[in-house]
Amino acid sequence: MARAILSNLKASSIDEYAEIIAMEDASDQHDYPKEVTRCIRPQVPQDYRDTADYLNDGKFDLLLLQHEYGIFGGNDGTHIMHLLDKLRIPLIVTFHTVLKEPSFSQRDVLSRIADRAQAVVVMTQLASKLLDKVFSVAPSKIHVVEHGVPVIESAPRETLRKQLGWSDRRVLFTFGLLGRGKGIETSIRALPAIVARYPDTLYVVLGKTHPHVIKHNGEEYREYLQDLAQELGVGDNLRMISKFASEQELFDCLRAADVYVVPYPNEAQITSGTLAYAVGAGAGIVSTPFWHAAELLREGRGKLFPFHDSQALATTVIGLFDQPAELQAMRERAAAYGAHLLWPKIGKQYLTVLGEAQVAFRTQEAQSRQRTHLPRLKLDHLVRLTDDCGIIQHGKHAIPNRYEGYCLDDNGRALLLVGMLAKDGLADSDLLGRLSDTYISYIFHAQNLDGTFRNFMAYDRRFLERTGSEDSFGRALWGVSFCLAHPVRADQRPLLEEIYLRAIDHLENMTSPRTIAYGVLAASYYLDYKPTDERMLNLLDRMCSRLIDHYNDSRAEGWNWFENYLTYSNGILPFALFRAVNHLNKETIRAVAVESTNFLAEQTIVDGVLSPIGCNKPFTFRKARPQYDQQPIDVMCKVLLFNEACRHQELQPHCANVPIAFAWFTGQNDLKAPMYNPETGGCCDGLMESGVNHNQGAESLIAYLVSRVVIENFTIAHSDKQRVNTPDTGKAALKALLNGFALTEDVVSESDGGAKQATS
Repeated sequence: MARAILSNLKASSIDEYAEIIAMEDASDQHDYPKEVTRCIRPQVPQDYRDTADYLNDGKFDLLLLQHEYGIFGGNDGTHIMHLLDKLRIPLIVTFHTVLKEPSFSQRDVLSRIADRAQAVVVMTQLASKLLDKVFSVAPSKIHVVEHGVPVIESAPRETLRKQLGWSDRRVLFTFGLLGRGKGIETSIRALPAIVARYPDTLYVVLGKTHPHVIKHNGEEYREYLQDLAQELGVGDNLRMISKFASEQELFDCLRAADVYVVPYPNEAQITSGTLAYAVGAGAGIVSTPFWHAAELLREGRGKLFPFHDSQALATTVIGLFDQPAELQAMRERAAAYGAHLLWPKIGKQYLTVLGEAQVAFRTQEAQSRQRTHLPRLKLDHLVRLTDDCGIIQHGKHAIPNRYEGYCLDDNGRALLLVGMLAKDGLADSDLLGRLSDTYISYIFHAQNLDGTFRNFMAYDRRFLERTGSEDSFGRALWGVSFCLAHPVRADQRPLLEEIYLRAIDHLENMTSPRTIAYGVLAASYYLDYKPTDERMLNLLDRMCSRLIDHYNDSRAEGWNWFENYLTYSNGILPFALFRAVNHLNKETIRAVAVESTNFLAEQTIVDGVLSPIGCNKPFTFRKARPQYDQQPIDVMCKVLLFNEACRHQELQPHCANVPIAFAWFTGQNDLKAPMYNPETGGCCDGLMESGVNHNQGAESLIAYLVSRVVIENFTIAHSDKQRVNTPDTGKAALKALLNGFALTEDVVSESDGGAKQATS
């Protein structure tokens, strides 16, 4: 591609207009040309981030990314997002593989890359359709630019055949890096029938074994092919040449051979560079009907045979040998189409895409570079985990894990969630009514006569302890009080108030700062319901004073927090104080909320990405900060906190942190791994050093859904409704981009027509 673009510029070499960044394993030691200025180690995230800084600071106009699964590190190549999330220049991506049935992770990674890009390029019409239908890439972004081929002249065909020693042979030819996925054994199995009819047949296989194959299996595949030919009695009709051939050598062989054979065994290959070269060289091509071949060899430019069908291949080749005029006509049709694939023509199409990408980037900058991706609100997993008793607390992947039973914590949080959904009209009211009845019923059942609660219940509906934890008590009251203020149905209020009033006095005896914070939240929502209740106002004041005492006891220089460590659900502490300010207009409460919020943001937002405190051990003052395990519930608390904080004038900068925090669920996290699964509607249970915990339990699900409700409202409240005019045209942007390199009259004059050709 770099050379295709170069063929349209006044520059004499690639390094005059571009730099190339290579992906290289530590074990690789390639001798690169001068245009390769940097390398990225695939499995080292910091290399990607450093490269983004280099590109942002280096006055580069844009980045052209060549994407293929397996090139980049992380699960299905997620590490590339470490670069793209920091990139502040236009991005154009060429997708070399587009899958028809991707895994969830494969689809997520490609979709996120395409979302970040201003333009995406694929090489076939089928790839364009798959991007649209399977990956939901905006059609306006998609450009079809076929695989290009260099402009290479060759001697007359008979001269080439003489030079290669093929004058008296009927030559079948295959080239490329050797590996079992090439299907060459199918061609060899076809040789006996072909040789029986045409004994002078020679099958030439040109290419080194793939370096990764060599590393793990040596020359096993090459030796297997040679042994197979000997076993079939056609050893003398097979010539395997282990070398990296130059482009001139490849084109000479393609033009000199009688038939170029492409025996790939799998349909799902969207692009083949070797096939494009064969068409560009005007070869007589026989291929299996993999996706690229089925499209490129239409209209008589080649012949197709079924996968793994050596007999059909033999019949096809013999038929062409029997009718040399038909074979020659097929070559001519391929050569005529190949003229459209030459680098100067392909380069012009790419230049048009670059200009359009510049325009798209400037438009996005004018609107806003901060974008929040909101998956569709989906309650399938909430319904899946909820039975007629309550919400089951754990999942085995996305399947309810009945072995673990139920707990008060999750039913209290689930009640909070359905109350939020009902308040904002975000789900079916009948469904929310049924769910809230179930969660209220569990909480009522779990409450002891003295107002305390039991927490854990086995699946056979036996409670497993007499009194639950302080935190489970607080979380239950949080959900109960929210639905008192915002009931799913008005008839639920009497029972909710009974539960609340029976429990609330126990808060005075509880010591956990988080339980106190839950109590502050519960009292604040009760006061939303009954704002003049003096008893609750006094309780709220006492609870806030206790939290502030914790803060003053633990606060130190550089440590503005309620404890001498950070652990789970940290954001709930300042969030509760902000909520209290709605009913207690005290500057001391607001000041502590502000200071602790700023401190927590400093500790957990790194380079514009939320990095929650890891829970595998506490983060103690002046000790090393644990990075893993990161929990969805902690992220939910930060979404709630930042959303509440940015209601205060001096904390407006935290508005930017709301979408940053939510984006942790959709892959903007330390591992660039999506935590929310749109297929199941569930949320993965944690981000571990080893990767994602793919179990999808109730706590994680509710944490995601609560955050999803908050970000929905936040996005509506902060949406920019100003219309932004497109700042430039593609033609003008292209001229500015090329900045004297281009043969402008030759290139730019075709840009408008080229856009129609290249855009799908």
